[in-house]
Amino acid sequence: MNAVAIFSPDHATYLAEIAAAWGAERPVFLGNPQWGPAEMAAAERLIPAGTEVVGAALTPMGPAPADWPASGRGHTMIPTGGTGGVVKFAVHDPASLAAAVRSLCDYLVTRGLSPTLHTVTLTPPWHVSGLMPFVRAALTGGRHLVLDGRFPAGAPLPTVKLPTDGTRIASMVPAQLLRVLAHPAGEAWLKRFHVVLLGGSAVPPACLREIRDRRLPVFLTYGMTETAAACAVCPPETIWKNQPPRGVPLPSVHFGLTGDILTVATPALAQAMWPNVALSHNGHPTQDRAELADDGTIRILGRADRVIVSGGEKIDPSRVEGVFASCADTHVLGVPDPQWGERVVALVAGAAELEPALRRLAERLEPAARPKHYVFVAEVPTDARGKLDRTAARRLFDA
Repeated sequence: MNAVAIFSPDHATYLAEIAAAWGAERPVFLGNPQWGPAEMAAAERLIPAGTEVVGAALTPMGPAPADWPASGRGHTMIPTGGTGGVVKFAVHDPASLAAAVRSLCDYLVTRGLSPTLHTVTLTPPWHVSGLMPFVRAALTGGRHLVLDGRFPAGAPLPTVKLPTDGTRIASMVPAQLLRVLAHPAGEAWLKRFHVVLLGGSAVPPACLREIRDRRLPVFLTYGMTETAAACAVCPPETIWKNQPPRGVPLPSVHFGLTGDILTVATPALAQAMWPNVALSHNGHPTQDRAELADDGTIRILGRADRVIVSGGEKIDPSRVEGVFASCADTHVLGVPDPQWGERVVALVAGAAELEPALRRLAERLEPAARPKHYVFVAEVPTDARGKLDRTAARRLFDA
């Protein structure tokens, strides 16, 4: 019996196929059915030859260990990356996924909540954010639902039929939260859950205001595919008190710094990046710059790989975004420039009338860091995880 790669577009079917692979102890690759030709070609080169493919016309050609699939029994390869032809898989096993569930569950129990987790999947299950609700319910004896997380305007919110016992958990991204709150029944719908885990991207000021003013049970999360989703949370009462969000490490999670780069040690860490790039379980370096307090909490400062180099000057986009935060939800990017190498631009969720105020705020920055071009949109382009689609965002500056 060989490995299986899943690409089915229907979320419920996708999770059922994962469960079947796990039941048979088959290695399983989670594929994204929305990948374009470049990503599909990259997946073909990575997934071992002979792998059964479900839901896509794909011919795997990749290498595998000599004792495959026995060496991968029960392993789950979860994609991370996947833009511009770059595809990577984090290799998780049952122990690492169980450790992630146990860590979150133990934290919630310390807050007086039940260890039985009833969950909903609102994001695609080929991403760790959509997979882990299914795993949490399965390992804690809870019930799991797959709901339509698009929340289209004018449509009723999906019915949530979860037991009244246990802890009811929704996992979503900021764009979804704002769509729910645009519905007249949105606040009541969210408050049906004991816990709303909010992750996937930076939380815009508008989201924080809604969480604070409505006292929503929203826990901001920090995590990644390599840590099987959340490894730190900021509890809702911090936001209700209008305090700066800081991440509290979940039980068994330990953070450190190498320079200003955050490292994380946790039993939930993936075993490797497929096929054989081992990860350091003594302190896995992330791509995030952070501030680590004496109490172990963290504040994320921005991605180390987002630095813009313009005319030889290095600009941290997160610092520029922070200057604009009081005015608008702004995403700062670098786009190619024939003279300077890159130029700083800003994508703003809001009306063009905001530009004079933004330019006044930008005067606090050194000239190299001030955006040279502003584009205003009703909603920024995001991928299925709720993260900014940077490729689509940069195209807006080509017009």
